[in-house]
Amino acid sequence: MNGECLCRGVCVTVAARPDYINICNCRFCRSSGAAWGYYERAQVTVAGETREFTRDDIDDAWLIKHFCPTCGATTHYSATPQHPSERVGVNMRLFLQDHLAGIEARFEDGRQVDREDDDFVCTAQGRIGDGTAF
Repeated sequence: MNGECLCRGVCVTVAARPDYINICNCRFCRSSGAAWGYYERAQVTVAGETREFTRDDIDDAWLIKHFCPTCGATTHYSATPQHPSERVGVNMRLFLQDHLAGIEARFEDGRQVDREDDDFVCTAQGRIGDGTAF
């Protein structure tokens, strides 16, 4: 499956549809405008130039946001060197909604998450294309 940023300068290819899409209300996710699908690093290919941003407003940032330098669209996130992980979050908003139809969407309350191992609380669920999600 291929997704593209608004200017089509960055293409993200994933091996398969995600198991679910996470829509979180934490500062990182809301400010990124992203809805995340999760993959192992080997399942994701990014073509085109991206830039990186790591938060400096928290003591121990564990994610690096990648984005298109031309249109500003968030493409994916990866782990910081201090918190190594093979998991990559891919912004599923880059993909055509028709290609995501039927995938579960989970609305997560991440506003109280301060550390990588904090628990998220799922506040609602839906399915892409059901009129309530995405």
